[in-house]
Amino acid sequence: MNIYRIVVWLFHIFSHLYFVEVRSLNPERIPETGPVILAANHPASVLDAILLAMQTRRQIHFLVKSGLFRNRALGAILRRLGAIPVYRAGEDEPSGKRNVAVFEKAYELFERGGCLGLFPEGRNSPIGQVFNLRTGCARIALGAEARNNYQLGLRIVPVGLNFERRGFFMSTVLLRFGRPIHAAEYGNIHRENPEDAVGRMTADLQTSLRREAMHVENNQISELADDLSNAIGYRLSPLAADSGRRGGRFRKRRPWIKRLIWKLLDWYRPDTESGSEHLEVRLQSREYLTDVLTRAAIHEPSSVSALRLMVDRFQDHLLQTRLSRSVKESLDKPVRERLIRLRMTIYAIAMAPVALFGLVHNILPYLFTKYTARLFQDEAIRTFAYFGIGMVAFTLTYGGFGFWLWYSFGMELKWTIAYLALLPPTGFAALRYRKNVLLYRNKILVRTFFWNNAELVELLRRERQEIIERFRELETHYAQ
Repeated sequence: MNIYRIVVWLFHIFSHLYFVEVRSLNPERIPETGPVILAANHPASVLDAILLAMQTRRQIHFLVKSGLFRNRALGAILRRLGAIPVYRAGEDEPSGKRNVAVFEKAYELFERGGCLGLFPEGRNSPIGQVFNLRTGCARIALGAEARNNYQLGLRIVPVGLNFERRGFFMSTVLLRFGRPIHAAEYGNIHRENPEDAVGRMTADLQTSLRREAMHVENNQISELADDLSNAIGYRLSPLAADSGRRGGRFRKRRPWIKRLIWKLLDWYRPDTESGSEHLEVRLQSREYLTDVLTRAAIHEPSSVSALRLMVDRFQDHLLQTRLSRSVKESLDKPVRERLIRLRMTIYAIAMAPVALFGLVHNILPYLFTKYTARLFQDEAIRTFAYFGIGMVAFTLTYGGFGFWLWYSFGMELKWTIAYLALLPPTGFAALRYRKNVLLYRNKILVRTFFWNNAELVELLRRERQEIIERFRELETHYAQ
């Protein structure tokens, strides 16, 4: 196993510290063999490369800004991982000449059937948007094809990285892989007019990438779509009814014995794809709402403004009465499955000691890592610092616990090792406990004491129905 596979395996483990869930849609669009470029939007700096690496078995050679290679330790790691430095104008004096060598390395990689990862915006994406793409991706692709008489077979796969929360930490992420763009299809144009071919490929890639990344031009419309989605529970889009059929594309169906084991291990948690709106449905429903609102804002801005006021009023009532998500969901399902409530209540009580044990032994290195890494100003280096500092902090902490038990209490070596072996899994158990309690707290019986407030629920039900009816009027005219 090479260092790339080891690092990706570690990322899979540590990803549980960052994300509630990572999902992929249409990952089969990545060719298993042959030259390919994965071109993604760039919302989260180095985390974007980590997410891409986790979602494919192929080794990805990323184009990385040369500034990261100035740190010798980080540069050595990046080179071992197959990263290729790229030089920007003004970053290094001979950047143009040095990028000729960069292109040459990329061409050689493609001719070996390799996979290149890059972020064609050239900078971090704004929230909910994709910047205009730079032409570098198209120039590399068409240059490689021209060098091989347009017989190379290079494909570009657009990848949309969609974070449910831009805060990244403990967020949910959906990667949407678009239909591959075949570079050779621009060959005839490229022979006659290379710049025209580069422009057309860049425009096509931008259109596809913005579709997969759910790009929204108007931030106010995007905010209204988010608030509207929260108010109505993501249930207006026709995609919701289609979610069961589409859900099978996320993962391969496990053999029955594995499904049984998985169900036993995860017995306390409802099926996220059938019992609640899973991430792909939530994001695509929000995209659907955004499309309708965008068209409505052009032709009926006053109606969209009125809808904005209705949603604000609904949110104010929720805030003023300090209602939790459980009350909002009760508008749709007044009677909850008692078995699920019982499961989550038992889980919350039974797992509390395990979570507390993990918290006590892991909280100090966790906080040390979290706040020390923030001292690094560069976002990319800070991301690596989280992993590097974390490995050192947790190793020293566990070693300290082991020495203390052995020296102070005379614990035998085998029992000391057994004790230390409990620390990492209970640490992850504490994180999982926190995540599950946050996600499913509405199913824990002790939180449902206020559900009998019928008048309050009826008021919110009426307001919510008015919002739905107003949106339905806009949907009738502006849904495609």
